[in-house]
Amino acid sequence: MRKWLLVMVTGAIMSILLTGCGQKTAEDHSGHTNHASAHTGAYKDGTYTAKSSPDERGAIGEITLTIKEGKITQADYKGIQKDGKVKDADYGKTNGKIENPEFYKKAQQGLKGAMSYGPRLIETQNLDKVDSVSGATLSYKQFTEAGHKALDQAH
Repeated sequence: MRKWLLVMVTGAIMSILLTGCGQKTAEDHSGHTNHASAHTGAYKDGTYTAKSSPDERGAIGEITLTIKEGKITQADYKGIQKDGKVKDADYGKTNGKIENPEFYKKAQQGLKGAMSYGPRLIETQNLDKVDSVSGATLSYKQFTEAGHKALDQAH
């Protein structure tokens, strides 16, 4: 009896875990109804800028994409704090000083990760093939949201 119960519980847990690992095609994390095949192919030449929604602290992501001959040739992404200041070498400081070294280090690691998204987009030519970087997950969500908006303009 105990063995049977153990098998049933294990089976139920495995079913739940496997269901959560299925491919999501109806809607991505940014709220768009795009899937892996979306935003590939030729785009209209030009420069397109888009912003993400603000995060819980009011910061946004902004991307500027340059399209030439139907390909993404430049992808500039920046995080912008609630006060309008671009996240840079001072990001994570308090009153212009590193008052909390651990916090500053994490902030700068996240910033470094976020700065890798643009070059990766140029390389892959597909937002869905740009992987999130540990420590820059929120920036990734904002990058992909703004990226989808910019690519929508380019279609």
